[in-house]
This record gives sequence, C-alpha cells and structure tokens, in this order.
Amino acid sequence: MWRVAVDVGGTFTDLFAVGPGGRYERVKVLSTPKSPEKGALGAIEQFLERASARPEEVGIVIHATTVATNALLGQEGLELGEVSVLTTKGFEDILEIQRQARPRLYDFTGKKPKPLVPKELRVGVRERTDWRGNVLEEVEEREIREAARRLRGTVAVCFLHSYANPYNELKAKEVLRKLGFEAVASHESVMERREYERFSTTVINAALRPVVSSYILRFRKGLNALGIKAPLMIVASSGGLVDEEEARERPGQLVESGPAGGAVGAAAYARELGLGEVIAFDMGGTTAKAAVIVNGEPALTHEYEVGGEVHAGRLVKGSGYPVRYPFVDLAEVSAGGGTIARSEGGVLRVGPLSAGADPGPASYGRGGSKPTVTDADLLLGRLPEELPTGLRLRRDLALRAYEELAEELGSEPIEVAKAVIEAITEEMARAVRIVTVERGLDPSGMVMVAYGGMGPLHGPELAELLGIREVLVPPGAGVFTAVGMLFADAKYSVSRTLVRRAEEDLEAYYSELEEAAKERMRRGSLSPDEVLRTAEARYEGQGWTLEVPVPKPYDGRAVVRAFSEEHRKRYGFTLDSPVIVEAARVYALHRSPKVRVRAPPKGPEELGERMAWFLGKGWADAKLYSRFGRGRIAGPAVVVDYDSVALVPPGWEAEALEDGSLRIKKITS
Repeated sequence: MWRVAVDVGGTFTDLFAVGPGGRYERVKVLSTPKSPEKGALGAIEQFLERASARPEEVGIVIHATTVATNALLGQEGLELGEVSVLTTKGFEDILEIQRQARPRLYDFTGKKPKPLVPKELRVGVRERTDWRGNVLEEVEEREIREAARRLRGTVAVCFLHSYANPYNELKAKEVLRKLGFEAVASHESVMERREYERFSTTVINAALRPVVSSYILRFRKGLNALGIKAPLMIVASSGGLVDEEEARERPGQLVESGPAGGAVGAAAYARELGLGEVIAFDMGGTTAKAAVIVNGEPALTHEYEVGGEVHAGRLVKGSGYPVRYPFVDLAEVSAGGGTIARSEGGVLRVGPLSAGADPGPASYGRGGSKPTVTDADLLLGRLPEELPTGLRLRRDLALRAYEELAEELGSEPIEVAKAVIEAITEEMARAVRIVTVERGLDPSGMVMVAYGGMGPLHGPELAELLGIREVLVPPGAGVFTAVGMLFADAKYSVSRTLVRRAEEDLEAYYSELEEAAKERMRRGSLSPDEVLRTAEARYEGQGWTLEVPVPKPYDGRAVVRAFSEEHRKRYGFTLDSPVIVEAARVYALHRSPKVRVRAPPKGPEELGERMAWFLGKGWADAKLYSRFGRGRIAGPAVVVDYDSVALVPPGWEAEALEDGSLRIKKITS
C-alpha cells in the first residue's frame, strides 16, 4: 500500500509517497492559494498517474495545511466563524483585558489585539466553582436560556476554574445544545488554569471550526472523488498526527501544521544518522524557518500566540491570541524564493511581501514583475534556467525586474542582486540565532539539515556565516516537509493543572490523564502504542514552567532531579526551593511505519560549467552536477535535483552518504 503525504505551502504544494518495496514518488506543483485543496488534489492526481497506482492502493493520506493560519491572518476568502462567549458573571471582559504585556513596551499609544468576540456577544451568568473544584453555585438552566437570546454563532463556554471541575460547563453546554447552538467548552479545549489563555484557546477553536471543518470536508470529498477511501490524518503543530474528527474539534492545534512536519522529518533524520544537536533549516518560496533538534526530538513550546505580529523572527508578545497547545519551537522570517526586494526612500528592503505562487517571481514568466530572491539567484548563476520539474526560469525577465529596482537605487542590477542575497542571508541568520543563541545553544558546534525548495541553495552560505562547518541535504530535500510527515506518529496530548509539590504521589492524576488520552485516540480508530508522561514544573514562587519527563509509576524524586538538571542547563543555576508540578501532561502515541528514502546510487554527472557568485567569495567558475548518490565533488559547484538545487561554495566539498544524503562540509579555514 502507498503512504501519501501532501504539504500545502504558500508557493508550492509538495507530495511525497512511499509504496511497496520502498519505491517512492515525489511531486512539486504550484499552490492554488484561493482553493488550497485543489493544488493538493492535483498533486495526488499527478502521483497516481506517475506511479501507475490505483486509488485503492493508497493506504493513508497525511496532510499539512495552512488554512488555520491564513484564516487568522485574514486571508481573503477564509472567514472566521462568528463566536459568542458564555462566561461567569463579572468576567465578561477577560478577553479584552488580556494580560499586562503590551506588544510595544514603550509605545503608550499602542493597542492590544482586538478581541475576536465583541462585547455584545460576551454574556455572563451566575455560577461559581472554586480552584479546588468545589461547586459553590450551580448554573441555572433558566438563566442560560435567558442569556441564549443574546448569543450568535458558535458558543464558547468559559467558566472560572472549570479545569478543576467542569460540572457547570457541561450543564451549560447541554442546555445550549437543546436550544440548537453548537458549543465548545473550555475544559474540552485545555484543562489548565490561567483563565485568559484557556478562554483564548477556546475562542480560537470555536472561530476556526467552520473554516477548518469546511476545508477538511472539501478535501475528503475530493479524495473520495478520486476513489481514495483511505484514512486522512492531519499534521498538528506538535509534529504529531491527528484524525479528521480531532482536527475539526480542536483546530487550534493546526496553526503551525506544515512547518512542524519538516521539523519531525529532521528529527527522524538526525536519529537515523546518530546526530545529537541539529539545526533544522527550511527555506521555501515564502518563508524560512529554523528549529532545534536535541537528542532526536524537536524542541516544543506549550504556549503560542496566533494571528499576531512577527518582528525579526520573534513573535511579538501580546500582539496575538494565546493558544495552549504543544507547538514545535520555531523561528520564522520572511525569506523565501518569492520574497520581494524593493526601494524604500532609496534604501534596499527585502521582504516581508512575497510574490507567492501567483504570479510568482518575475523569472517564472507568469505575470510577476517584482524582483525576488529567486530572480537574484538566477542572475548570479546560482540557479539553472531549466529545472527538472519542468519549470523554465527566464533570465531576461529577472534582469528587467532588477534593472527597474537598480534605477530606483542608483546602482547596477547585478550589484543589487548581490545585496539581496546578503540581506536575506542575514535575515535567516537571525532566525537561527533565535532558536540557538537565545536558548543558550552554540550553533557553531551543530550540524545544519537544510531542506525546502531553497534550503540547500542558501544553507551552506548561511552555515558559514554562523560558523557551522557541516550541512546535510537529505534525499527529497525540496519536498522534505512531506517526507517528514511520513515519519510523524499520531500524537494526542491531554493536560491538567495540578499545582502540587513534586514529592507528592501524583500517580492517580497521571493514570486518569492516560485513560483520557487513550480514549481520544480510540475515537479516531487508532490504538495507542506508547504513552509518555511529562510535568510542567517550576520552583515555588516562579511564574512559568519547564517541561520535564515523568517516569511510570510516578517518582517525585526523579521529577525533582530532572527539573533541577533542566533548570541548570537552561539558566545556569538551581534554587533551594520546593519544586511544584504546575500541570501534568500525557502524550498518547500511535507509531507510524518508518520510511527510508535513498537517492539512486550513481556517481556525479557533470552537466556543464557556469560563472556563479558566492557570498563573501565573489565570482568563480562553478561546475554544474546532477544529484548523485555516490562519490564526492569539490566546490565551487551547483548540484541540481528534481525538487531543489544545492550550492557547494569554494572551500567546501560535497560527499554522498550511504543513504544518498549530501554532506556539504567546509574543508578550508
């Protein structure tokens, strides 16, 4: 049976499929932003034709989608659903008050993000549960019915301390159901304290439900029309897979769906090669992303702000809406092949706008006229005019676009193209430093895994700028996010606020969460193969937490040791204070069959020579090679694969490893 993974990006839609005997197929097509499912289904059609595969031979379809992200960012044609909030009387304005953090600390005119639910749709009712879970005042059906007259759309039921006892929320949800409302209870979204974050997560789920459900149903309908009845799994922001129902119920999990798949692939790749600390660098057509892999796992964060601002790769705290789900810890910058260069008051600016898939870079010949990073690479001899995908790049159109920009800047087209490469490399270095230097890690001692359509082209020069001496380009690098999705396991996360000393016996809480996680997985017709336990722990008096592993059966002393070690590693010190388990978290895992992707075992085939420009080194005679699975070449060189192009700068060499990966290594100081 074939396992098919399809990832919809801002510029390209990538497909990777593995079939009987390890045979694989890859497809790279332009995305269709207004109807993203059409590009994904078109890629699947191409795969079926190329592989001569019958629809019934497809055993599973794994999908990464940007629909949730784009809806929150206000993309045309993707409208969030209308949401009302039913909450504890007196707390109707929590979504407006938010937190003390301001997006711009010293800007006294700055405003916090506008609440997704207007004031008139936030309705309070009398009820109260205390922090221990005691119901002090039961919500009355009569009052809910009265409040319902003011409610519209999907109702987010958000009561205080429902994480400790959801009785009142369940009662309110049942009454609303009888009245014909679709309701989302906050304890179903996230069973943790901090009411603003819990309320925000619930509202995000409620607002995304209509658009995400509609998209998934359209995609499912398209698969059925192709004759594919196989299960559909969606990549969550944690890098795990969830079934269709789970994705529709809690769509807030899908906000960073695509990038997470690439990080999971890089983690599996690192484990396969026995690497410890790895930088996963993904450069596509629209953005560049960086993540860190430590001990074979991508770093995770448990609070993320969606729909907010990004400055220099960092999420601007307080500018978006918090979501309390596990996310792969990523830094993302506007630095892709389609990133547009422009003049701003006679000064060169690169990004944040992108030419996207339509019309695309000027050299695509699809109507684009703005100079982009891809056009600069083409003018500087770093890209061939004919790509194996069938896409032909037009140098004359790229030159025309840069001539217009050069005239505005009072410079020459080629000099501007060089400056664009320099600027975009510095911008990407910023993203890598955010996930390494700002987390206490030294990137110079790490290995970079470069993937995405543009990652292998810009990765080696970025690595040299950061002091990194080795870059690995995996087979299928241009569609590696789709490859990574095939490594992903189904992962269901359940958590609960405890606020208990770590030395206490917390086994009963973890056992309860284990059963809840397993049951959620079973509802998706999956059987759990493994259950992992973690604790979000802190010292008494601290405000925020670190996640550490928890043994089974529960051992408080082991949790204290693990937390102390992590605290010392992260901050350089420990405290003589009690360790508090703020929240217990359980992951139920269903292991996916692992794939092995290998490049054909052929030696390098020379395709010609060209003059190419290299960052920090200038112009050089570079040889052009096809992708190879055996042998070694010295830079300067350009290696062309079906879905990506790799650069080997002067002073570097490329060697094919046993699996066909290219190890691009610096050989001179």
